[in-house]
Amino acid sequence: MASDALLELLQATLAITFALVVVLALRMPLRRWVGARASCSLWVVVPLAVAAVLLPARRVEGLAAVGGEAAGLFAALPTSAQATASTAPALLALWLLGALSLALLMAVRQVRFQRSVQRRPGHPHDSSDWATPVVSGLWRPRIVLPADFTSRYTPEEQRLVIAHEQLHIERGDIPAQALASLLRCLFWFHPLVHAAATRFRFDQELACDAAVVARFPNARRNYGDAMLKTQLAGFGLPLGCHWQSCHPLKERLRMLKQTLPGPRRRGAASALVFSLVAATSLAAWAAQPAAPVENANPKHLQVLTDDDVLDPPKYPAGAVAKGLGGLVVLDVLVGVDGVPKEIKVHQSSTDGLFDQAAVDAAWNWRFNAGRNGAHGEKVEGWVRVPVKFSVEQPAEADATS
Repeated sequence: MASDALLELLQATLAITFALVVVLALRMPLRRWVGARASCSLWVVVPLAVAAVLLPARRVEGLAAVGGEAAGLFAALPTSAQATASTAPALLALWLLGALSLALLMAVRQVRFQRSVQRRPGHPHDSSDWATPVVSGLWRPRIVLPADFTSRYTPEEQRLVIAHEQLHIERGDIPAQALASLLRCLFWFHPLVHAAATRFRFDQELACDAAVVARFPNARRNYGDAMLKTQLAGFGLPLGCHWQSCHPLKERLRMLKQTLPGPRRRGAASALVFSLVAATSLAAWAAQPAAPVENANPKHLQVLTDDDVLDPPKYPAGAVAKGLGGLVVLDVLVGVDGVPKEIKVHQSSTDGLFDQAAVDAAWNWRFNAGRNGAHGEKVEGWVRVPVKFSVEQPAEADATS
């Protein structure tokens, strides 16, 4: 149903908002403490939090669903935020239109870039009129170099730039960028998602910078010169990693001066990131409305027998004076000894005027237990008993299956 899909989208929106706030708050402190690669790995929290709310919710026995209210964090949402059956299809169509429109825009950008690439099958790298090195392609990523690559960069700088782009491929940054683009399409209405996407790309670049410095520790100066010679691109690719204009070169150059973290700090960072990922995903999953366990109660007993003793309830004096009648339907959990163990009001009339009288009488009822047990053994089960109140006749009770 459209309303169910819209509710799933709302829950996913809350989950991604929570995850983004966590990541954006911790990425810079984590980068200063243990480096850019640990900070970049923290972004895995975001898609996992979204995936967590799409998993089946925890099932709770005996969860009440009175009035359609859901348990958990999402139950605190105002009812105005929950789409009605009449508006849900329109809202869902609007969301789908926005998602498809953004996906189409990204596809146009990608196709426009791909058309500018000059394929070089016998060469390890392709060429393009773009002024910046790029890694492009999801299934078979290729490094695309600017046409003036050999004249702009020195041989040492060329080696470092190609190593940087190759690390994008080795680290799986293109699939990660594709996932980020997918999330942007799904949550096109969420400004924080788009703002976070640029920071995610920046963290990818910083992580690759750190990996290049770790691989070529004596080439920091040449690597910094290569950055300064790179003309920045004007817009981002949904399936590409390049040095965008949103990447502050000052921050990247400052990172080149930092000392790389040792094994102990890297191990501590990995443990911290793993803990944050697990905690955030679990919190997003646990915050879903808990689903009631279907048929959690024992099955209903079939019929009453002549051995059952159902004394009629006491007629409320106020109802007698007003000449009122009513019906109360009780669910009674009968123990193996035939004594009621639990009583619930399943249905009530007259604003609950007769509820207490019916429940009080039901505690004194005695049933012939064990009728559903194989070979006659005693078993516990529920029985549904309508209790009728009438001013012309005494209140009476009988059971249905």
